[in-house]
Amino acid sequence: MTEEWVLPGKEPGVNYRVQLFIPDQPPQSEAGYPVIYMLDGNYYFGLGADVIRNQSHNMLKTGVDPAIVVGIALDAEGSVIKERRFYDFTPPAAAYTYPDKMKWKTTGKHGGAEIFLDWLIDELQPKIMENYHVQQDKQCLYGHSLGGLFALYSMFKRPEAFECYLAISPSIWWNEKHIYSFLNEAKDSKLFIGVGEKEGFMVEDVMALYHRLPSVMDGKTAYYVADDENHASVVPATLSRAFRYFFS
Repeated sequence: MTEEWVLPGKEPGVNYRVQLFIPDQPPQSEAGYPVIYMLDGNYYFGLGADVIRNQSHNMLKTGVDPAIVVGIALDAEGSVIKERRFYDFTPPAAAYTYPDKMKWKTTGKHGGAEIFLDWLIDELQPKIMENYHVQQDKQCLYGHSLGGLFALYSMFKRPEAFECYLAISPSIWWNEKHIYSFLNEAKDSKLFIGVGEKEGFMVEDVMALYHRLPSVMDGKTAYYVADDENHASVVPATLSRAFRYFFS
């Protein structure tokens, strides 16, 4: 079954639409269901729920257990959501530098990742745990593009919040690769980092970051380039593989 909530954010007038998929099968662990939190839920919640719904009915072959899927997006019109992503998903910094490709875009304010992360961990996660039988040590965060950047930031800043981080085509380029400044905060987190073969410089960015990850993450990080996929098509092309990595 599916449910939907509208929850207030940390800042006045900001609300988030939270979509939930609850499996019809019982959890495989007495501790409860695993939970997958998906950023940009307005785009990807349905895809994620379908992967879990379809593949968990054949667990022995797919390795995918019944799980709760939580889609998260700003409760607003599409153009407002697009603008807000540059705030919620980008790390705070003393200064910001924009690449040439962004000169034609407006980004509004940015650097609100810490506020959004606090809301996600301190308010949304406890509410999910209060309302559903969930496995507290089997939860993951999924993000694509700027959402992938946020997943990396979350992994560096609050590694204990999720057992696994799934970062697809992360916007490592943001603010002159500011994400590198958090590398020294890395713990032994489990990470799947993927990118489409046709994403140009983003393939090089992902590969470079993968090779710069500290040794403490050796053996717990998977790097994947999806053949013949671009920045849009990479999501459905990698979603099943990323989820299987979480369950592995």
